[in-house]
Amino acid sequence: MRHLRFFMMAFGIATLPAIPALAQSFPGMGGGSNALSGAASSLMGNGGGGGMMSQMLPSLSSSSTSNVAGVLSYCIQNNIVQGSSASSVLSALSGRNGVTSSSGYTAGTQGNIESGNGSSFSLSGVTQQIKNKACNMVLQRAQSLL
Repeated sequence: MRHLRFFMMAFGIATLPAIPALAQSFPGMGGGSNALSGAASSLMGNGGGGGMMSQMLPSLSSSSTSNVAGVLSYCIQNNIVQGSSASSVLSALSGRNGVTSSSGYTAGTQGNIESGNGSSFSLSGVTQQIKNKACNMVLQRAQSLL
Protein backbone atom coordinates (compact mmCIF):
# COMPACT_ATOMS: atom_id res chain seq x y z
CA MET A 1 0.00 0.00 0.00
CA ARG A 2 2.97 2.29 0.66
CA HIS A 3 3.93 2.14 -3.01
CA LEU A 4 0.44 3.13 -4.13
CA ARG A 5 0.50 6.20 -1.89
CA PHE A 6 3.95 7.10 -3.20
CA PHE A 7 2.76 6.88 -6.79
CA MET A 8 -0.38 8.84 -6.01
CA MET A 9 1.64 11.60 -4.35
CA ALA A 10 4.40 11.64 -6.95
CA PHE A 11 2.25 11.57 -10.06
CA GLY A 12 -1.33 12.28 -9.01
CA ILE A 13 -4.08 9.86 -9.84
CA ALA A 14 -5.01 11.71 -13.03
CA THR A 15 -1.57 11.16 -14.57
CA LEU A 16 -1.17 7.51 -13.60
CA PRO A 17 -1.94 5.48 -16.73
CA ALA A 18 -2.10 2.08 -15.06
CA ILE A 19 -4.71 2.47 -12.29
CA PRO A 20 -6.51 -0.79 -13.23
CA ALA A 21 -3.23 -2.67 -13.09
CA LEU A 22 -2.45 -1.21 -9.67
CA ALA A 23 -5.76 -2.41 -8.29
CA GLN A 24 -4.91 -5.95 -9.40
CA SER A 25 -1.78 -6.05 -7.26
CA PHE A 26 -3.58 -5.70 -3.92
CA PRO A 27 -5.15 -8.61 -2.04
CA GLY A 28 -8.81 -9.05 -2.81
CA MET A 29 -8.62 -6.88 -5.91
CA GLY A 30 -7.64 -9.40 -8.57
CA GLY A 31 -4.53 -11.16 -9.88
CA GLY A 32 -1.21 -9.79 -10.98
CA SER A 33 1.74 -10.47 -8.77
CA ASN A 34 3.65 -7.29 -9.50
CA ALA A 35 1.37 -4.93 -11.38
CA LEU A 36 2.91 -2.00 -9.52
CA SER A 37 6.27 -2.65 -11.12
CA GLY A 38 4.56 -2.86 -14.49
CA ALA A 39 2.96 0.51 -13.87
CA ALA A 40 6.36 1.93 -12.96
CA SER A 41 7.82 0.55 -16.17
CA SER A 42 5.04 2.08 -18.24
CA LEU A 43 5.65 5.43 -16.59
CA MET A 44 9.34 5.29 -17.48
CA GLY A 45 8.90 4.23 -21.08
CA ASN A 46 11.33 2.00 -22.90
CA GLY A 47 14.27 4.40 -22.77
CA GLY A 48 14.81 4.13 -19.05
CA GLY A 49 17.68 6.41 -18.08
CA GLY A 50 16.00 9.33 -16.39
CA GLY A 51 12.93 11.45 -16.74
CA MET A 52 10.05 10.16 -14.69
CA MET A 53 12.15 7.42 -13.08
CA SER A 54 14.35 10.00 -11.41
CA GLN A 55 11.28 11.83 -10.17
CA MET A 56 9.88 8.58 -8.77
CA LEU A 57 12.93 7.77 -6.66
CA PRO A 58 13.34 9.48 -3.29
CA SER A 59 15.88 12.18 -2.66
CA LEU A 60 18.91 10.94 -0.79
CA SER A 61 20.10 14.37 0.31
CA SER A 62 18.44 13.99 3.74
CA SER A 63 19.13 10.29 4.19
CA SER A 64 21.33 9.46 7.14
CA THR A 65 24.81 8.07 6.66
CA SER A 66 23.63 4.91 8.42
CA ASN A 67 20.71 4.39 6.04
CA VAL A 68 22.86 5.07 2.98
CA ALA A 69 25.39 2.51 4.22
CA GLY A 70 22.64 -0.02 4.91
CA VAL A 71 21.07 0.40 1.47
CA LEU A 72 24.50 0.15 -0.14
CA SER A 73 25.00 -3.13 1.74
CA TYR A 74 21.63 -4.33 0.38
CA CYS A 75 22.65 -3.35 -3.14
CA ILE A 76 25.98 -5.18 -2.88
CA GLN A 77 24.47 -8.31 -1.30
CA ASN A 78 21.84 -8.49 -4.04
CA ASN A 79 24.44 -7.96 -6.81
CA ILE A 80 22.84 -4.72 -7.95
CA VAL A 81 26.11 -2.82 -7.63
CA GLN A 82 29.42 -4.62 -7.81
CA GLY A 83 33.09 -3.94 -7.64
CA SER A 84 35.78 -3.05 -5.21
CA SER A 85 34.81 0.63 -5.27
CA ALA A 86 31.36 -0.07 -3.85
CA SER A 87 32.78 -2.47 -1.26
CA SER A 88 35.45 -0.02 -0.13
CA VAL A 89 32.91 2.80 0.17
CA LEU A 90 30.67 0.52 2.27
CA SER A 91 33.62 -0.48 4.43
CA ALA A 92 34.57 3.14 5.05
CA LEU A 93 31.02 4.17 5.98
CA SER A 94 30.39 1.07 8.10
CA GLY A 95 33.58 1.74 10.05
CA ARG A 96 32.23 5.02 11.36
CA ASN A 97 31.05 5.11 14.95
CA GLY A 98 27.43 4.01 15.41
CA VAL A 99 26.62 3.48 11.73
CA THR A 100 25.91 -0.26 11.79
CA SER A 101 24.10 -0.18 15.13
CA SER A 102 21.41 2.29 14.06
CA SER A 103 17.85 1.56 12.99
CA GLY A 104 18.52 3.43 9.73
CA TYR A 105 21.25 0.95 8.84
CA THR A 106 19.00 -1.99 9.65
CA ALA A 107 16.21 -0.55 7.49
CA GLY A 108 18.70 0.02 4.68
CA THR A 109 19.95 -3.57 4.74
CA GLN A 110 16.34 -4.59 4.09
CA GLY A 111 16.20 -2.34 1.03
CA ASN A 112 14.36 0.58 2.62
CA ILE A 113 15.58 4.04 1.67
CA GLU A 114 14.67 6.56 4.37
CA SER A 115 14.54 10.00 2.83
CA GLY A 116 14.89 11.84 6.12
CA ASN A 117 11.40 13.39 6.24
CA GLY A 118 9.74 10.34 7.75
CA SER A 119 9.02 8.64 4.46
CA SER A 120 10.69 5.57 3.06
CA PHE A 121 10.93 3.79 -0.27
CA SER A 122 11.26 0.03 -0.49
CA LEU A 123 13.35 -1.56 -3.20
CA SER A 124 11.79 -4.97 -2.63
CA GLY A 125 8.78 -4.62 -4.94
CA VAL A 126 10.12 -2.55 -7.80
CA THR A 127 11.56 -3.45 -11.19
CA GLN A 128 15.22 -4.28 -11.64
CA GLN A 129 15.62 -1.07 -13.64
CA ILE A 130 14.46 1.01 -10.68
CA LYS A 131 16.67 -0.97 -8.29
CA ASN A 132 19.67 -0.35 -10.56
CA LYS A 133 19.00 3.39 -10.72
CA ALA A 134 18.38 3.65 -6.96
CA CYS A 135 21.49 1.66 -6.05
CA ASN A 136 23.66 3.76 -8.34
CA MET A 137 22.23 6.89 -6.70
CA VAL A 138 22.96 5.41 -3.27
CA LEU A 139 26.54 4.61 -4.29
CA GLN A 140 27.05 8.18 -5.50
CA ARG A 141 25.57 9.55 -2.25
CA ALA A 142 27.76 7.21 -0.20
CA GLN A 143 30.88 8.36 -2.05
CA SER A 144 29.94 11.97 -1.34
CA LEU A 145 29.71 11.21 2.38
CA LEU A 146 33.35 10.10 2.59
